[in-house]
Amino acid sequence: RGITMKHATKAPVFSASPLVLVVATVCAVLFIAPACDAFVIRHGLPRTTALSARDKITKSDDEWRSILTQDQFYVLREEGTEPPNSSQLNLIDDAEGTFICAACKSPLFPAEAKFDSGTGWPSFYAPVDNDAVAFHTDFKLLLPRTECRCATCDGHLGHMFDDGPDPTGQRFCMNGVAMEFSPTTIDEDVGEPYKPSAQQVLPTAIFNAFAGALAFNSLLTNVEQGITSPLAIGLPSILATYCGLQAARALSRL
Repeated sequence: RGITMKHATKAPVFSASPLVLVVATVCAVLFIAPACDAFVIRHGLPRTTALSARDKITKSDDEWRSILTQDQFYVLREEGTEPPNSSQLNLIDDAEGTFICAACKSPLFPAEAKFDSGTGWPSFYAPVDNDAVAFHTDFKLLLPRTECRCATCDGHLGHMFDDGPDPTGQRFCMNGVAMEFSPTTIDEDVGEPYKPSAQQVLPTAIFNAFAGALAFNSLLTNVEQGITSPLAIGLPSILATYCGLQAARALSRL
């Protein structure tokens, strides 16, 4: 009798188990994070963190609608985003003055802190002081981002990223419709670089570390199974490296 040889089946580039875990993680973030945010709002818990407290201005939606334009209300009160390159504030350059909140007229950013980020939205490297902007963790794009709000009226302004110029290394990417320009200057030093809390940093670090570990595990599995095609080796390697760097970058913000 002939001997039947059973050939080992090579594993795919990504095995089913890691894919299931990735999908489960994505679904958890998509559904659990908004649910947690809704719980915070429903029970009146603080959603924002300011370095210092300002006197608050509170109005109903109807009151804000009577003050703001439709576009201003959409961005400031409904957390919308204006199209890039749509704001006239992008044209203000080398001017003396202050960018103020369009809703409550509180000072937000000095003109001297404005720079061209190339994104199409007005960008600044620091607010006028540590009382101007409040920060909130935003999960709308799956991974947490640092949302910026007016510390006085809680109006949505935009988001803060860690890819700005010196001296802070931060980029406050703002919606121009949420602000106005005033030629009045404020004789104060700009605010200190914002240091996020562990609550804002750890979700990003954990997510990227988990995804990087899955990609690295898939790389090892492919090597063990003898799958050495450029796709089988290159894709998991790139993903593992990228996710690892993102996790390290997130932890460096603590």
